[in-house]
Amino acid sequence: MNTRVCLVSPKPPMLQRARRLKLDVVCVYTPEEFRKLPVDAVHDEICLVLRHQSDPRELVDSLRALHDRTPFSAVVTVQEEGVITTALLNDALGLNGVSAETVALLTDKWRMRRHTAERGVSTVRAAVASSLEDIREFGAAQGYPLIAKPLGGSASIGIHKIDSAEAAESAYAALSGLDLRQFLLEEYLEGPEISVDALSFDGRHVPITIADKITGTGFVEFGHVIPAQLDPSLEEEVCRTVSDFLDAVGLRNGLSHTELKLTPTGPRVVESHNRRGGDRINTMTHAVHGIDLEEAGLAWATGLLQPLTERPTANGGAAVVFFEAEPGRLVAIEGADEARAHAGVAEFHLNFEVGQLIPRVRWSLDRAGYVVVTAETAQAALESARSLASRVRFVTEPDPAAEEDGAQGLRRYRDLVAELNQVPHVDALT
Repeated sequence: MNTRVCLVSPKPPMLQRARRLKLDVVCVYTPEEFRKLPVDAVHDEICLVLRHQSDPRELVDSLRALHDRTPFSAVVTVQEEGVITTALLNDALGLNGVSAETVALLTDKWRMRRHTAERGVSTVRAAVASSLEDIREFGAAQGYPLIAKPLGGSASIGIHKIDSAEAAESAYAALSGLDLRQFLLEEYLEGPEISVDALSFDGRHVPITIADKITGTGFVEFGHVIPAQLDPSLEEEVCRTVSDFLDAVGLRNGLSHTELKLTPTGPRVVESHNRRGGDRINTMTHAVHGIDLEEAGLAWATGLLQPLTERPTANGGAAVVFFEAEPGRLVAIEGADEARAHAGVAEFHLNFEVGQLIPRVRWSLDRAGYVVVTAETAQAALESARSLASRVRFVTEPDPAAEEDGAQGLRRYRDLVAELNQVPHVDALT
């Protein structure tokens, strides 16, 4: 009998990896997630379509009944929307995955800051706030600039840099517009930003890939480059910081994606997730380091992978650059075929079709598409990706419907932020 695994919110590529590993798969989806799947995504997998985010007891009862008959070796997700559900099931079924306590620390940034500060790990001055006066008091005590952002979030949602006391009011108005009762204030960390994707084996953390990050307006990510250009001593310090952080939050097994700033006083953790990084980092890691993060994480969780003994070497470089378009109705896309046909392109994707409305970029899902390029070096890959991205032009025109569409998008954005910041739902796991 094949090893049985429960996959939470798996997309088609994850299902394909599970098939390659010859796993017996049970999938858990919300109705909305299931409706978005391509018609041919699911083959012989068992799928449970449950409103697990609103009633986790239904999910636990259903999965426990299946587990009692044919036990799961693991419950796994690589999606941010699945980490809480996965932790709930790990604890309820007594499995050796990431616990609810660890997920609570990673999904609640204020709780994470307090926890790591108590342990002296990557300390960053921070406070929880709920008013304009809180922002001004924190700024007066800690100095400007500072960062204000939701307690929970991903995909560059709702992040504001406040440069002065005078700028606090507009930032507070924007955060209030997201219906947040509380938000996080942090000292602003100077320096370039990187990310580290690691795989942990019973408490031993192996960094797989380190990426340089390119950010744009509102801290939205507009590119990543692998491998990051770090001197050996700084790379060693980065890896040690990530290892200490993962130890502090109790992450012992599986994938992690940790974002850091390289400040003048050393690396500092911005946030971390118990999943692989997004934005095509998995594609680039496979190209440069020869490791498919999703498949390796799934194989380790199900006992099909021996622990890695050292960090993999890099072979060449890779970069992803995202497209940005002027808001409005899309009337033409120029240069896409030429860019797509370039010899170094590993992936090319457009998020919008002619005739659709393009929103103003508020978060990662508003970006217009991307190009992934591989080359002999990271710098060459970045230069090529930027050159190709510059050739792709999204021609838009003003449209009265764009304002309403933008308003609807803002409501969806606000609802997502509110959902991610219902921090008590994490406490319900423990």
